[in-house]
Parts: sequence; C-alpha cells; structure tokens
Amino acid sequence: MDNQKIKNPGDKISESFCVLPWIHLNTWPNGNVYPCCLTDWREPVGHLKDNTLEEIWNNDKMKEIRSHMLKGKKHSNCVKCYQQEDYGVDSTRTSSNRHYEEHIPSITENTSEDGHNDDFKLLYWDFRFSNLCNMKCRMCGSFLSSKWYDDEVKIFGGSELPQAIINVNDYSKKDINLYLDEFIDDVEEIYFAGGEPLLMEEHYYILEKLLERGNTNVRLRYNTNLGYLKFKKWDNIELWKPFKEASYGNVSIFASVDGIDKNAEYSRKGTNWNTIESNLKRCISEDFNIHISATTNIFTVYEIPDLVDRMIKIGLPYYNIQLNNILTNPLYYHINILPDNLKNIIKEKYNNHLNKMTDDMRTVFKPKYDSIFKFMDEPYSYKEGVDVELMRKGFKLMTSLLDKGRDENFIDTYPYYSEWYNSITGYENMNMKDIF
Repeated sequence: MDNQKIKNPGDKISESFCVLPWIHLNTWPNGNVYPCCLTDWREPVGHLKDNTLEEIWNNDKMKEIRSHMLKGKKHSNCVKCYQQEDYGVDSTRTSSNRHYEEHIPSITENTSEDGHNDDFKLLYWDFRFSNLCNMKCRMCGSFLSSKWYDDEVKIFGGSELPQAIINVNDYSKKDINLYLDEFIDDVEEIYFAGGEPLLMEEHYYILEKLLERGNTNVRLRYNTNLGYLKFKKWDNIELWKPFKEASYGNVSIFASVDGIDKNAEYSRKGTNWNTIESNLKRCISEDFNIHISATTNIFTVYEIPDLVDRMIKIGLPYYNIQLNNILTNPLYYHINILPDNLKNIIKEKYNNHLNKMTDDMRTVFKPKYDSIFKFMDEPYSYKEGVDVELMRKGFKLMTSLLDKGRDENFIDTYPYYSEWYNSITGYENMNMKDIF
C-alpha cells in the first residue's frame, strides 16, 4: 500500500495530526500513562501515582504533543506510526483519524495554540488493568506478563516488580473504575489488551455494564493470545453476540498469532497450539470478525508464509491476516540484525510464496511482504556505541539465558538459523545491561 493512497482525514489539520491525544489516554499496569499504546514504553507522559488522568490530560507533555500536531510537527512519541507510514503501512494514526473523523473539527476548535484542551472525555479506552497473563512471550517482560516474574527472578536474580501480578489500581491516585462508570455512555471503542484480557475480571465487568445499559453499539477490539474463550462463568462467544448483532464490525478479535506448532510454543511460551487452533476455528465458525495479528520478529519472520497457509487452511479469510506489526523493541529481536545471506533466503521464500498465490491474494500480500523487506533492510542505527554486532550478541545472550532457564533449545526450533547462531561469539561474559 502506497502511503500516498492512505485516506487520512487528519490531513485537513496537518500531516502529523492524530486524533487520539484528544479522545484517549493509555494506562499500563505499573501506572505509566501514554498518549497511545504505540508510544515507546520509556516515554510515558505521566504516572497515576502522581496525577489523575484529568491532571495528565493537560500536563506539559500532552499539551506539547497536541501543539506539535496542530502545527504539523512530528512528535517523538509518535515515531512508530510515522515509520510505518513511510513504509506504506496503514498506521494506528491514520486508521484512528478515519474512525473518529466526525470528532476532528470540534476537538481542534476547542484546543488552544499551546495544546490545552478542556474537553476531557475518554471516547476510546485502552486501560491495561493488570499484567495477568497465561504466557511469557520471548519479546515481552514482567510489566505486561505475570508469567515472566519467576523467570526474571530465576534467570536474572530479581525483578523490577514487587510481585508477579500487578494491578493499575495498586499505583493509582484515583480508582480507574471511576472512569469506567463516568464514561460508560460516551465510550465508542474499547481496546482490550494485556497481559491477557480474557483472563481479567475487569473485562467482564465492562461487558456486563455495557449490556446492562443497552450500549451494544460500542466497538470492542481485542488483542488476545486466544488461549481462552471460556473463563470462570463466562463464555466470550455468548457475551459478544449482542454486540455483533448490533453491528457485525462491533467485535474485532486480533489474535496474537505469529507462528504455528512448535514455533508458536517456543516464541510464545505457554502456548498450546492445539488449543489456539481450536479457538480460532470456533471464532471462524461463529462468524466473528476474527483476524490474526502477527508480530514479525527474529523468531517468526522465516515462518510467516507457513502461518499464512495454515490460517487459510483453517478457514480464516486471507485479507484478515495482519502483518503490519513489525517488532522494533527489544532491539535484539529486530529482523534487521539478521545477516544478509539469511535475509536473502527469507526473501526468496516469500517471493516463491507470492508466485503460488492467486492474483487477488498476491495483490493483498505483496505490499505486506514488501514492507517486511523494508524493515529487514533498514540500516541499523540506535545510538553511538550500539551497533548490529552488539545487538547480535544481545540476542544470543538473552536467548541462551532463557533457553537454560526454560529448558528449551533455540536451534531445535530454528535449525535454519544454526550456522549464524553458532557463529555469534563474545557474549559469554556480558550481561543484558551491557546491551543498552
């Protein structure tokens, strides 16, 4: 997809405009607050222990972001979306501007030149209530997965967290549930992510509250590992049906699936592939708007064509296979640290896959594959003293530590990486603090 062709109503304001800082704040289980979930985790705009969301809404950082956008300046918090657009990918910024186009004139009219906005109303929710999770994916950590805590203690000698499961209200000056009650009639879209949202009682509180109020026009969007469709007394399929009946697009399930079989079970530890596949099939058979949202990283990039084939085989429409989430952090899992010979092998596999597709499928997948190639060929740069060789050492150090702690073996799962992996040396006496 050519970024020139992406319909973006925000362009009426400026080429850097995004509606989200006017309708949304993203909270993490540790109390950090961000303008959206794509912001670098190291750049929060506030913390709930210090300020309420109302106070953060017009703090200096949020005003600066809005002011930049009104003036057409790109803000550092938004670099991931701008990067995706440069590679021809439809970003969260552009899709959000389309979803909330009707609100753009009024919210900008009510904003001063310095970015101050008095209309505090959360139309889009993304509250990460806790880090409760059933998996410990290689590219995650304890802040967003409770399963990681024991690994951090066992492998690294400790964790930054006080305990395995943390909840946003443990850190909050004001109970987050008060915002749920305050804006339950105003909310237009809720993004449930985690941790694993289908294990969180807050998720079911919200759905039951919406059903009680008859507010089934809300768009529900999920990022879930789909390890569970039933939890305690709830069956999510049955809970979702009234929302789907109001409008088919009101329930969109984006399953975090970026590998199959043993690949999935290694990169996303805790995966039972048979369960995931069964739950995918149930969502498909019940005619829900189910997508897979693959995170393309060093563990998954080679397997993407195989994933596409398997998803089509189980009945997922090929146009619901999302490949626009290219992992950029941690840096040592970025696909651009692969050597050129492996990059060429991967490209050849993708191109052979394209050649076997129908014309309609090729039209959909060629831009997606091309964007992966662009990320893979991106020159490595982070900061002075941190180069691609250091990141390769970081990759092997982290991989070997986790393999030992989890009794796993990288080469057994990824034999095609064996020659390159075995050639990486000089990491043995390092620790992860040396990587950054």
